Amino acid sequence: MKIKLIRTGGFIPITKEAEADVNLSDKQVKQLLEIIQPDRIASPIKDGHYYLLDIGTKSTLVDLEKVPDEYKSIFNKLKSDLKFIK
Repeated sequence: MKIKLIRTGGFIPITKEAEADVNLSDKQVKQLLEIIQPDRIASPIKDGHYYLLDIGTKSTLVDLEKVPDEYKSIFNKLKSDLKFIK
């Protein structure tokens, strides 16, 4: 399954994205998305970066600080592979 990490926002709004093939079950994806949801009460940070995760046809805002240890290598690779979108 392909997943795509998209970073938006910032002082100078620039969008970057990276894609990876992962071997996750639907159950693992569902659990991961539940864990990495951003806090609802957190207010947006002016000029902050925001991350979206695209999995299949779903796109959801995520908090990368909440990524469980078993998935950190996937997300670290995605973050290091982020490229500018023209």
